[in-house]
Amino acid sequence: MNQLLYPIDGAPDLSDATAARLVDNMIDGQVYSTVVADFAAAIDQVLRDGALHPQTAAISGRYSEAELLEFLRRVAQRLAERKPWPPPLFTKLDVAEWPSFGDATVLGRIDRPMHAVKGAIKHQFDAVPAGDGKLPVLILQLRTGEAVAVMGSVDPRATSFVLLYRGQDDPAEVLAHFRELTRFRPGDIVAV
Repeated sequence: MNQLLYPIDGAPDLSDATAARLVDNMIDGQVYSTVVADFAAAIDQVLRDGALHPQTAAISGRYSEAELLEFLRRVAQRLAERKPWPPPLFTKLDVAEWPSFGDATVLGRIDRPMHAVKGAIKHQFDAVPAGDGKLPVLILQLRTGEAVAVMGSVDPRATSFVLLYRGQDDPAEVLAHFRELTRFRPGDIVAV
């Protein structure tokens, strides 16, 4: 609950629109490290108890405990309405899967700096040995089910990444899914 309510004082209000944005963020898995099912269980427990833990209630300097509980009731209602919850936009896969991308299809080149790629995906790159250097690699399962890898360069100043795919689906469709989920502009990813 602390993770969920900590930023709430920065929200413009506790309106239905704020509740809807919070639910979107929980479901998409891009803002919080906790999965939506765990948030839903924690919210349900708080609502059953009828009170926040004192430490959690003290987090907000702007809203009373009663206001926060009412807000959580609306969040819980929206979560229930959105069931079954889709998977997060991106699920980071274990870097141990990197060798399985040895014969992967190159889908495209991402022409964005690393901070922009990490900002869109919300996961950290792993470093795999590559000669005398380290290669930044991020292996992901997209919400749509495909497994892809984003591979950078051993040169930390490089601003180009390669998008690899190791499945049987249409590469153009997988690339379109990746573009949609990252919200990169069409020119940011060049099909290969």
